[in-house]
Amino acid sequence: MPNLRVPEIPQMEVKFMKLKHLLTGIIMAAAFTVSSALTVFAAPAKGRFEEVTSQTISGWAYDSDEPDQALNVHIVIKKETTGEEVLNERLSAGEFRKNLLDDRKGNGNHGFTLNVDWASFGDGVYVIEGSVDGRAFSNTRTYTNGTPEAVMEPDAASSTVPQLQSLGIFKTTGYCPCKSCSGSWGRHTSTGAVATARHTIAVDPSVVPYGSKIMINGTVYTAEDKGGGVRGRHIDIFYDTHAESKHHGVQNTEVFLVRA
Repeated sequence: MPNLRVPEIPQMEVKFMKLKHLLTGIIMAAAFTVSSALTVFAAPAKGRFEEVTSQTISGWAYDSDEPDQALNVHIVIKKETTGEEVLNERLSAGEFRKNLLDDRKGNGNHGFTLNVDWASFGDGVYVIEGSVDGRAFSNTRTYTNGTPEAVMEPDAASSTVPQLQSLGIFKTTGYCPCKSCSGSWGRHTSTGAVATARHTIAVDPSVVPYGSKIMINGTVYTAEDKGGGVRGRHIDIFYDTHAESKHHGVQNTEVFLVRA
């Protein structure tokens, strides 16, 4: 029986096959790297509270990778003084909001509204936290229910306990003594007082008279400044730093007039 002779593969063809396998490996590795990078850098879902009232909590949640998908949000309410959890709720953010559509957030169906029976929790200041896909909302909110003793202390010269009168929902923003916020005014105010953090607010005096004591999210402020852009139901809260004022952003909050 004759010996079978396996034909030799030309050296050039061998080199070509090795190069082909090498390039295939490089392409597959690059594809895996790109895929991993896209996974790592995928935009996370975002959520934010918009408004807290005496009856509801509202906001939105959105994922740019799934622009038309309604997400589930997780809302937790805790008592500020003790950390006690009084509400733990999950709900879908699928309500249509024109402002979200105008802001190019998918089809605009990314809002949520949670009905809250604040009276069942008792008087106090409550912290509201939210999350979507395990990621915390970009802001937290607080709500003052009734006349919490932890916040409202009786006047030392009087036995009268201050009372709170709701003024409704106001837009609140933040400002500081930097040139960007206050120009050359710095800490000087329109009433002559020195602006102080956790004390001074700028108002429209035709809506909130100077000297008024206003409670916002559990803190009592004094109306003693007037901002150039503060008109109507708008309150500008003074902060020590620009970072703090910027972090405040724009909020819609129920505010209270403190009456002796």
